[in-house]
Amino acid sequence: MLYRNTRGTGLCEAFCEFDTGHDTSPRFHGLPQECPERDARVCPPVGNLPYLAPDLSANMYGGRIALAKMAAILGRTKEAAAWDVKAVMIRSAILKHTFDSESMCFYDLDSQGNFVRVRGDAMIRVLGEHVVDQVLFEKIYAWQIKNPNAFWTPYPLPSIAADDPAFVHELSPNSWGGAAQALTALRAPRWFEYYGKFADLQHVMLQWVNALTQAHAAGQFWFQQLNPWTGEFTPSKPSYSPSMLVMIDFVTRLYGVRRQGNSLIWGCDLPINASSSRFVYEDNHGRFEILSEGNQRVLTINGKQIYHSAGTFQLVTDNRTSVN
Repeated sequence: MLYRNTRGTGLCEAFCEFDTGHDTSPRFHGLPQECPERDARVCPPVGNLPYLAPDLSANMYGGRIALAKMAAILGRTKEAAAWDVKAVMIRSAILKHTFDSESMCFYDLDSQGNFVRVRGDAMIRVLGEHVVDQVLFEKIYAWQIKNPNAFWTPYPLPSIAADDPAFVHELSPNSWGGAAQALTALRAPRWFEYYGKFADLQHVMLQWVNALTQAHAAGQFWFQQLNPWTGEFTPSKPSYSPSMLVMIDFVTRLYGVRRQGNSLIWGCDLPINASSSRFVYEDNHGRFEILSEGNQRVLTINGKQIYHSAGTFQLVTDNRTSVN
């Protein structure tokens, strides 16, 4: 707020391309990648900078929500209330300054008061921080996210809407100009689940696991991004850790067991083309295992069977035997 609120809106301003992590994004076409002398307090005196950035502001919103929760846990009720108030203020400013109701999208707002009309991951990050309510989310989701011409490509979610004129079709390495990024996929569960899009999240996860599996079979190891139509990865430096995390997290969600608070969430499915699978998770509460054979699923806790059923389903239990 000291250095990135020069326009007095209460939003976080973007001064350059590297502020957002959206390298080579057309939202910053023709603008500097860095601030002068790498001093983040100084906005380059070019173009129509600074931008009111919806994604950076949404990140601040999420941070304030988190700080409010942390203060409440510590019993610091006044601080919690203060952070909640600040969160409400920045949420209101995001909706007021960066949302366009005609196109159902969030955009940067330049210093001349004009939207930088590039439909991209900046909007997705607003959704990722749960800035919008369910009613508005459903409108944005139908108009943009679930639109096969925009973000619901065969391998979701491109970094720029596929039908946006700014989409960069070359898909060069580290391109937030169109390629579907592993980082975007990794963050998807956080907002798909929050807004109740569980079936669509499963589709996203299956497509990414399929693409990663095929790439591995072809000797391509953990690249950063893929073609949103074909699922082919852009050759780049291997061993990209977010892709590894996508594989671990999505396999766990689809076919394994994971902890969420005091509950265990069991993903009872069988990988494509597999006749059986086994997943084991251990923590200080015990050992939790799923065995899938054909259409049968057997769940055990510390070696004791707690559930046996057929088909594909998700189950929530406690640490012992109770099915929730």
